[in-house]
Amino acid sequence: MDVYLILGYLGAVATGLILGVMGGGGALLSIPVLVYFFHIPASVATGYSLFLIGITATSGAVQNIRKKLVDYNSVLYYGLPSVIAVYAMRRFIMPAIPEDIFTIGSFTLDKNHLILLLLTTVMFGAAYKMITAKPEEETINQTAEIDYIKLILFAVLIGGFLGLVGAGGGFLMVPALVYFAHLPMRKALGTSLVLVAANSFIGFLGDVHSNPNMDWQFLFQFSLFSIAGVFIGSYLQRHIQSTHLKKYFGWFVLSVAVFIVVKELTR
Repeated sequence: MDVYLILGYLGAVATGLILGVMGGGGALLSIPVLVYFFHIPASVATGYSLFLIGITATSGAVQNIRKKLVDYNSVLYYGLPSVIAVYAMRRFIMPAIPEDIFTIGSFTLDKNHLILLLLTTVMFGAAYKMITAKPEEETINQTAEIDYIKLILFAVLIGGFLGLVGAGGGFLMVPALVYFAHLPMRKALGTSLVLVAANSFIGFLGDVHSNPNMDWQFLFQFSLFSIAGVFIGSYLQRHIQSTHLKKYFGWFVLSVAVFIVVKELTR
C-alpha cells in the first residue's frame, strides 16, 4: 500500500482525535492531509473538509446537546446568517474565482495556492491562541445584553471565510459567542460544535450543486477513520489536561502552517 495513503488515513484519525479532545481544530489538519497525502486540489479539498468536519462535529454536537451545553438562542441568531453565507460562498463565489489570480515573473498565484495561504492565516492565529492558552473561565456577565448586530455581522463574515477555506469555523465562532452572546466558555464550545456541523453540511451542499463529481467512496472511508479518532479523543479527554494538550497541538499547527507557506511560496 502507498505510504502516502497510510499517512493520509492516519491523518484522518488524527483529525477526529483532535476534534474529540478539544472540540475543534480538526479541519486545520484535514485540508493539508487531503492536499499533500491524497493529492486533492485545495479548492476541492475545502469542500471535502466541510463534509468530513460536518460528520465528525455532529457526533460531538449530539453529546453536547445531551449535556445541555448548547444555547439555542445563539444557534438561531448566529446559525442562520452563517449558513446562508457559507452556502453562497461554496455555491456561487468559489466557482467564480479564476484559476489564475495573478502572475509576477515566474510565480503564478492560482486559486488552490491562494486558499492554502489563507488557511495558514487561520492556523497561525489558532496556534497562537492555543500556545498562549490559560485555564478556561466559566464566569459570565449575566446582566450583559446580547449584541445581536455584531453577532450576526460576525456570523456572516466567519461563514463566508469558512466557506472559502473550509476550516477555522470553531476557532472563530467561539470568541464571537463568548464576547457577543456572553456565553460561558463550556457552553460556547458546545454551541460552536452544533454551528460547525450545520455550517459544514450546508456549505458542502453548495459544493454538490456546483460540483457533482464527488468521490463519495473516498469521503465515507475518510469519515470512518475520522469518527474512530473522535471516539479515541473523547476517551482521552477524560485523562488528559486540555490546557497542556492545546499548547502541544498549537506548536504542531504552527509547524504545519510554516511548512505550507514555505512549500507554496517556493514551489
